[in-house]
Amino acid sequence: MLFSLQGKGEAESYTLGVIAEELSNLPKETSQNIASLIFDTMGIYWTMKFENEKDKELLYEWDLRTKNLPVKIFVPSGHYDSYVDKGIPVDEKFLLDVTEMDAEDWIITFGLDIIHPISILIERTISDLKDQGNYGIEKIIATLEIDKRTSNEIKNAAIGLFEATSTWGVFAEKKEDATKVSDLISGGKTSILDLSVYNSVGAFNVRAMVISLISRKIFNQRMSARKKEEVESISKGLDLSNMQEKKENPLVWIFIDEAHEFLPLNKKTIATDALIQLLREGRQPGISLVLATQQPGQIHRDVMTQSDIVISHKVTSQSDLTALNYIMQSYLIESINNYMNNLPSIKGSAIILDDNSERIYPMRVRPRFTWHGGEAPTAIKAEKSL
Repeated sequence: MLFSLQGKGEAESYTLGVIAEELSNLPKETSQNIASLIFDTMGIYWTMKFENEKDKELLYEWDLRTKNLPVKIFVPSGHYDSYVDKGIPVDEKFLLDVTEMDAEDWIITFGLDIIHPISILIERTISDLKDQGNYGIEKIIATLEIDKRTSNEIKNAAIGLFEATSTWGVFAEKKEDATKVSDLISGGKTSILDLSVYNSVGAFNVRAMVISLISRKIFNQRMSARKKEEVESISKGLDLSNMQEKKENPLVWIFIDEAHEFLPLNKKTIATDALIQLLREGRQPGISLVLATQQPGQIHRDVMTQSDIVISHKVTSQSDLTALNYIMQSYLIESINNYMNNLPSIKGSAIILDDNSERIYPMRVRPRFTWHGGEAPTAIKAEKSL
């Protein structure tokens, strides 16, 4: 697991983009067996379709050239047309299967306590429907309406919650097919799932819900694929790591910006359990997780203890420095402070904390060769040169 953090600014988002670029830039025999999926919570990574013309001269200094990436952009189906109207080059509609939501998923998404009467009604309703097979939001509402064990007040409140999901535009309805993992995961390519249409401070954490369901599906697919790969390796008498043919199910790199919103320190979101499972168990089936945050002091402790590599741009607050010390418990916090203080005031400067070698290295992140969409807006126009 790789963890990128920044005290303030957009450096962690920039660094996340650089890592995704490098994966796509690997030799074909390697890149074809790696698939990248970016959960774009800020709506800034669709610009990877375009070359970084504005930093062309800087790239030349690094002996690099501008280029775009073979990215595929997914957006929730209900918001697809608005993206097209804005001229954003989206590729596919994204839809979830309602039947993949457990009762607990709904309860957490709606922000309910597990013993709330509405929660009890939802638990009973979803349990009954799962025994019947396929169903959608309309079927859930219809089942709630005929429940005879609950007061009308509780039923109407539950129905109102499920009616609100129609505005999310993310669940497959009749005659619509839900997006498959194989659609999102493609060897040698980067998929971007734009979730920026959902407010991080809204009543429902739709972004966390999507991240949770997709992460679970990817984990299950890779667990199954890993067993198959091991069987093939044994039957061929070869070391799996030396096999060069293209994998049917590529290894997966998952990128999540603003990770503290989905793995908070003292709370639980619908995505928490799924992401914690990836942190603890994702290595064996071949899933790498890249998390980025501006608030390392507010993120789940498992992120700290399970990180193999940490890239930290300059942080100054004591809570963030303490969080860094949680990641690398074998280091003295004073040594991390010293490295931070010695970082030059150069864009992209950072330190790497490597848990394997138990070393700290100063570094500088290279410029992006694709267009970076996460820069802060400015009221001052760039100076034109003659």
